[in-house]
This record gives sequence, structure tokens and C-alpha cells, in this order.
Amino acid sequence: MQVVKQNKILRVMLAVFAAVIIVLSVALTVFSVKNNRLSENGAQAGEAYESLSEALGSEQSARAQEASSYQAQIDAQNKAHQSEKDALEQTIADLNRQISIKRAATTQPPVTQSPAVQTGTADLSGKTVYLTFDDGPSPRTPEILKILDQYGVKATFFVINGGKYNQYMKDIVNGGHSIALHSYSHNYSNIYASEENYFADLQKISDVVYEQTGVRSNLIRFPGGSSNTVSRKYSKGIMTRLTKEVAARGYVYFDWNVESGDAAGNRVSAQTIINNCRKVPRNNAVIVLMHDASPKKSTVEALPAVIEYYKKAGCKFAALTTSSPVVHQRVLN
Repeated sequence: MQVVKQNKILRVMLAVFAAVIIVLSVALTVFSVKNNRLSENGAQAGEAYESLSEALGSEQSARAQEASSYQAQIDAQNKAHQSEKDALEQTIADLNRQISIKRAATTQPPVTQSPAVQTGTADLSGKTVYLTFDDGPSPRTPEILKILDQYGVKATFFVINGGKYNQYMKDIVNGGHSIALHSYSHNYSNIYASEENYFADLQKISDVVYEQTGVRSNLIRFPGGSSNTVSRKYSKGIMTRLTKEVAARGYVYFDWNVESGDAAGNRVSAQTIINNCRKVPRNNAVIVLMHDASPKKSTVEALPAVIEYYKKAGCKFAALTTSSPVVHQRVLN
């Protein structure tokens, strides 16, 4: 009897164990399924995240390229506007120079000239003509040098950085002409911002001239002349200070008392230039302002007639040196 009871108990325990095992098996199966689903969902989430990251990266790259493109367009527009601004300021400076010269002329006794002055028969003997050319070297430099050589005339070239045309600086010197300093950049807003900027720019063009010719020139002409007023926009009183400082540093600056008028634009006729050059001042030193620049075709065309006029009038020609008579305009800033 006791044995039967024990067997029953044993069978019940085995049944319970079996049930527990079944339950555990089911639980493990359910857990495994859920775990697999979570793994799959995690993988899918990872793939989705990677795809989203790639999409965001592409979008950021596209936006960066678009921003870079816009910035390049803005920089190009700013550069173009600055060039237009500098050209306008130079034109204004040229007009101011013409006004100052005319005002100065009205304060002096008038020069009496007979109609013969306009025909090339005036007697200007005793006067020395100094032809000066600003803003070269340029493609026009060889043409100007050829004409000067044909007439046996020496001139002065106030040069800037002409890039690939700087090689003509040596031809200027070899031709017996004076090479002088004008500016490296001819950028008013930079060179007239401070004395330091002006002399840094002057040193740069001095070094270029020395590299090309072996000449250390101390003859200079201010961009816009010493009477320019555009410099006031960048530094009040700078021309008053510079005209004193350049002398203290051993430079000699020259303005002009005859303006050919070729600075007024690129369509000034050759005849207008010739007529302007016939307006000779009372000074014995006649310093003529002309320009050596690619657009100045009419200047080259007018040059032979200008030389012939002065020659027939009895003038001598010379290149400027440190001992030449200086012509200074009134400093207005």
C-alpha cells in the first residue's frame, strides 16, 4: 500500500516536471521569436539610420556647394563693382585736376597768344618740353618709343605694374628715356588709405623697375597728381603729408602744366589731344601729361603732330631728371 502511494506521488511529480519543461520550452520559443524580431527590427532601424545619414550628408554637401557658388558670385560681383568704383574715382580725380588747373590759370596773368599759336608757327624758343607718359608699360609702349626715336626726342615714363608688358621697361631705359615711378597698383582706395600703404606700394613698383632695368629711380608722380581730391575720401590731409614725406625720403615728384586731355576717356580724338598740347603755359618748363595705355590709340596717333608743333615753335625736348625744374600743382588735401 505504501509503495502504491509513493508511485502515485512520483507520477504526479513527473507530470509536474513535464509540464514545467513544456512551459519553459514554450517561453524560450516565444522569447527566441521576439528576440529575432527585435534583431530584425534593429537591423532595419540601423539601415534606415544609415540611409537617413547618407541623405542628410548629401543634402549638406549640396547646400555647401550651393553656398560656395553663391559666395563666388558675390565675390565676382564685388570685384567688378570695385573695378567700376576705381575707374569712376579716377575719372573724377582727372576732372578735379582739370578744374584745379583752370582755376590756377585764372589767378595768373593771361598768356597772350596770337592765332599763329594754333597753326604751329608760334615762337616758343627758350622753352623745354618734357613729354611724360603715365600708366605704362602697355601694348602702346613700343609704338610710342618708335615715334620718339624717329624724332630724336627723349621722354619720361611714369610706370605702374604692367604685368607681361614690364619687359618694355628695359626698352625705355635703353632708348635713353627716363623711367619714373607712378604706382604698383594704381588703386586709390588702397594707396591713399595711409602713408604706410602709399610707400609700400611705391616700394613695390620701385623693386619691379629695378628688377627689369637695374635702375633705382627716385622720380615719382602721384596717381591723380598732388592736387587730387579723391584721396580725401580715404585719408583726410594725406596729400599734404605725402608731398612732404616723399621729399624727406629723397624722392622728387612732378605734376604737369599741360594736359593732353587723353585721361578724359578712351574716345578722345587725336585732334583734341593736339589742340590741348598747343595750350602752352608761360613757364619755360613745359611738362605735358599723356598716357601710355592700351585704349589710348589716339594718343599714339596725335604724338607725331604734337612733337612737330613743338619743334616748329622752337622748343627743345628733354627727359626729366632730379635737376629738372619741378612743376607742382596746389595740394587740395
